[in-house]
This record gives sequence, structure tokens and C-alpha cells, in this order.
Amino acid sequence: MSEEKEDKPAAAAEQKPSSQLSPDEPQYMLNVAQGAMHGAQTGSVSGNVNVYNSPISAPADLIVRYATPQDVEDVRREFVPPGNYDDALTRLRREHVVMLRGEGTGRTFTAHRMLAHEFGITKIADMNRARTLDSVREAELEPGIGLVLDGRGSRDQPISDRDFAQCLNVVKDAQCRLVILLDHNSRTPANSWKHVVSLTPPSAVEVAQAALRRRGHADEVLLQMIKTELAPALEGAAPDKAVLAADFAVRIHSGELDVAKAVAALKEEVTEAVAHWFADKDVHTYAYSFAVAVLENQPFEHVAQRARALDEEIRKARLPEDKKLRPRCVFDLSKDRMLQEICAKTEVRDHPKHKDMFEETIRFERHDWASGVFKHMWRQYPAAQEILRDWMCDDATLDRYGEESLHAVCEVVRTVPAHEPLAIVESLGSHRRYGSRALAARAMAVLMDDALIRPIVEKTLKTWTKSGTAYQKSTVALVYSSEFGRRDLAAALEKLTAIGRSEYFAPQNAVVGGMLRMLLDKEIRGIAIETVLSWTGARYRRTGLQQITLALALWVAGIHKLRHDYFVEFGEAFPNHVKDLLKHAFADEEHGEYLLEHFGELALHARWDDAKAAELIRLTRLIAPDLSWWQRRDAVDALTFQHPTKRSEIHRIFRIARKVQKLSRRGAVPLTTSANAGSAP
Repeated sequence: MSEEKEDKPAAAAEQKPSSQLSPDEPQYMLNVAQGAMHGAQTGSVSGNVNVYNSPISAPADLIVRYATPQDVEDVRREFVPPGNYDDALTRLRREHVVMLRGEGTGRTFTAHRMLAHEFGITKIADMNRARTLDSVREAELEPGIGLVLDGRGSRDQPISDRDFAQCLNVVKDAQCRLVILLDHNSRTPANSWKHVVSLTPPSAVEVAQAALRRRGHADEVLLQMIKTELAPALEGAAPDKAVLAADFAVRIHSGELDVAKAVAALKEEVTEAVAHWFADKDVHTYAYSFAVAVLENQPFEHVAQRARALDEEIRKARLPEDKKLRPRCVFDLSKDRMLQEICAKTEVRDHPKHKDMFEETIRFERHDWASGVFKHMWRQYPAAQEILRDWMCDDATLDRYGEESLHAVCEVVRTVPAHEPLAIVESLGSHRRYGSRALAARAMAVLMDDALIRPIVEKTLKTWTKSGTAYQKSTVALVYSSEFGRRDLAAALEKLTAIGRSEYFAPQNAVVGGMLRMLLDKEIRGIAIETVLSWTGARYRRTGLQQITLALALWVAGIHKLRHDYFVEFGEAFPNHVKDLLKHAFADEEHGEYLLEHFGELALHARWDDAKAAELIRLTRLIAPDLSWWQRRDAVDALTFQHPTKRSEIHRIFRIARKVQKLSRRGAVPLTTSANAGSAP
């Protein structure tokens, strides 16, 4: 133990917790001692490496919801086409995929119209925004289905030409049609010009009249009311406001509303309308409204459950510390009453997973209401911001609705004036909870594409890389090991190198996870493995990069069961790199002992277990490609020099490996596993 640590025990005690992983964090390294690395590390190295909620896991479901039968029926009736509609239709017919730009042009309705009316598609599905285009597989697509990918209100990372081309081929092969809705030119692939159409808004008056006809109100008095009395309030209005004008016209005609109030409401900004509406609401309404604002169009039962959780947290905050929360009566608020109070409605849709079954989703009656409610509550109730933030970013929300939480966090940064614009992201990125840090990392990557916010994000990343806490460094590692880091791979690897030098376990573990993601990408894995090998050099010997290279050595050698088959192939593609890393791991006292125990366990069962025999041959040949006595002698001598107390065990392992290799060649041991692919020269 170093003298510095003895002189400052209090400081070390304060630092140590910041090195611990959170319970929900994937662990990619052996269970060595966590915390500041002073002197020799202690602790067991025989434990498992736990990887759960892993970024290496399978992708999320492709379909999140289907359009309702009423949606399909509506678009087949009255429709006012936006400008350039025919051009969009032609491109969708010819190319199978079209990208629609142009805010306030009714793009969702237009997409449904093209798919349902022009192509006769009866099943229209919303794609999961969490899925990248290159991850779409033909087996996931029902032939002839219509797909809508909604990227509006988002400044997510640009779609690459490669990802777009791969998705295009899959969609064509499945005989499907895909409409992508985008707001920003920066997201469109460079070579996709023939798929992009910029729409222009249709006449708001005509849209309002068409909405009346769709609902069976073809009375000339109502149509004329839209054209004369409400028209001044519809100048330059988006289709959503035009549909609202149709509702007002019906209410005026029935005597529920006068014209002056309707005109005033149409001219009113949604934020002002929401503020007036919130004036006399209670805690119930606050909680349910905010839940719907963040999780609009999600299954009703999930949104209601999350709303109840938020209601409970808000009420807890009002109690003195010595008081317990009194539970609400389960019959306090019926579904119909709740929907009426928050001006929302439910819609029945085909279930996205189970055939011939249905689900019920919830949304506000006004299409622009969600954004207004979210901004109003965040701006007007600063004392509640911490509660709202924790609710958006807790495990129950992130596990199921990570994309919605990401969008909400970015909206706060972009739209809420603040002296510290990144305060919510910085708070999440400094949190012990892995879910919060992962969300902060994704938000930073997204915000880097916003020209106004990018300089602030870059400054924060630079500061955290150089002098951040263990959790802040961990967050930066997540940013640069994501798809964002692929844009400038050299810079990303430089950042990961700087973070990996940390003496704390959390950023080291994050760098290992990040490098694994890169090693799993066949386009960049060569550069990634070269970088890892460079970290074994003398200049990094007394830094955290040594622990990182030792952990990665076990992965690339295929020691861990997760992605074992991939790293078997990886070892065949980069035999010298894997050999050098494995030798580096054997030279370490703790990792070398772990490896010898693993090899010894395989040798113990190799004579009667063909799978373990094949694995033993594969691993020993990573160290000594030729297992004959004279050819393996130097490698065995090197191991016995490093582990003199294990001399007999090392010789036994290689003798058994050579023996089962001979038996396998004679056909005595049926080594049938994939691990045996390279056992014979």
C-alpha cells in the first residue's frame, strides 16, 4: 500500500465509492478489487464476469404499434394533398422507400394515405425508433406491409449511406413500402437524393373542411363557417390546428362555443392554451398529463402504471420527513373520468406481437398537446424538476421506453431556457446508476448534431475526459464507443485511451465494454485490436489500461461464453494479436492463475468430453500453434517461468492437449464442435 494512501485515509474513503459499479451495470472485467489502485490489487479473480442488460444483446422489436382501422379508413376518404404529393408517391412506387421533409405539412396522414389508398395496404406499422436501419431483417417483415419510421422532432445521428442501402434492399425483397419522416437535412444519407421529397403545407381551410366531411358533417353551414368566420385564424396553420378548427365549428353550431372564443383559441399558442387549462388542476391531473406527454401512443395500462408511480412521488415530496404516504383508494379515479380530466382518449390497435389480439393506446385529443404539457410542467414547476427527471429516467421507464426518455431529455436541453443548458444531462451523466449514465451518453451523442448546443457538449466531454469523476469518465466512454465515435474513429480511440488510464474500476469497465463493441464491428475491428495491443506497452504499464488489456485478452481469446463463437473466428482472423494478448494475460499473476485454472478444468474433462477437448486444443494452439513437444517447448517454458509453482500443471495441460489432438486425428475422439475448426494444420 502506498504511503500517500496511508497519509490520506479519509480522502481515499471518499473516492472509493465512486469507483463501484451500479447494480444494473454490465460488468466486463473479472472480480478484482474495485477502487483506487494503490499497491497490489486484492480480491478473488475466480468469479464470473456478469454481462446483463448488455449493449451486445439482441435488438429491440421492430414494430411498436399498428395503425388503427379508423386511421386507415380516414385516409381513404377526404384528403387534401400537400405540395409535391405526386412526386412523393412516384418515388415511393418506384423506389419502395421515400423520405418526407417539411414540418407542419401533415406527413403522418400523408404517409398513411399513400400506403393505404394508393397501394391498398391494410396493415400499416410504426417502426421502432430505437432500431437502426441496418438492423432490419427480412424475417421481421410481413410481406406487403406498410412501414412508417417517425424521426420528427429528433436530431438523432445521421443515417449512413450503407445503413440506408441495406434497409432499402431488405424492404424491396420483402415487397414492403417504407415512409421515413424527417425534420432535418442533416439526418438524410448523402446518396439518397432520389428518395427525399420536401412537402409544402396544404390549405388549412380545405383540411378543416375535409375533416368535417370525414366525420359526416357535410352541412354547408359548417363548411361555410370554416371558410369565412374561422379562416382568419387559420392563415399559415398546420393541419393539426385545421382539424381543431373543424371540432370548434361543430361545437359552435351546437351552441357549446361562440365564434370569438374559437378564433381566440385557434390563434393562441399551445403553451398558452396548456397554461390556461392547468390553472385549476390537481396532483392527479399533473401526474397523468405528464405521463401521457412523455409516453403518448404507448399502451394504456403501462402509461397508467407509470402515472400512478409519478403521482406517488409527487405526493411523497409534500410530506414531512416523519410522515408516511397514505395510499389512494383504488376506486378514486375511473378510466373514463381520468381521460376526460386530461383531455385524452384511447385507441384500439392490432397487437404488435400477438396475432389476432389487440392493445389499447392513449394519446391527447389534440395532436400538439403533448409537447405543450411537457414544456409547461418543466418550466412552471422548477421545484418538481428533480422528481420529473428521476421518473423519466428510472429503471421502469428506461427499460421499456428509453427512446421516449431520450427525446424528453433532449427537449429540455433544446427548449427550456437555462443558465446551464446541459444541467439535466450533466446530472444524469454523474449518477451512479448505469441507466442514467447510458441515457446521458445517448443524449450527448444526439445533441452533438445540434449546431447551437454542440460547443457546450464538446466542452463538457473534454472536461470530463481530463478531470471528471469516475462516473463522468464512464459516461464519456459510452459516448465515444457508440456509433457517434465511428465518425472520427481515431479521435474516439484517443479519448478512450485517455479515459482508460483512470485508476477507477467504473471507467475501466466502460472502456472494456466500448472496445468490445468495436471489436464486434468487422469494419473497424482491425484498428480496434491494434489499439488494444498498443496499450500493453511500457508507457501504459502503471495505468488503468493494464487492467483493461487483461480483461480484453480474456474476451478475444474466447474465454467467456458470451459471443464465444464470434471470438473463435476473431482469433483465426487475428492470430498474432490474440496470441500476444493472451501471453500478456498469462504474465499477470491474477489473470494468469485464472487462465491456468480454466485450462486445467478443460484438461480434466478433455478425454471424455469432445467439446472441452476441442476447446482445450483451440486455446493451447493460440499459445503454441504446433502442440508437438519440440515446437511447444518454448511456449511452455515461458509459462513455467512466469508461474513456477504451476510447472507440473502446465506440462500436464499441454500433454493432454497434444494427446487428444492425436486421438481426434485418428477419429478416436469425435470433436464435432465449431471450436475444432482450426485444430489440424
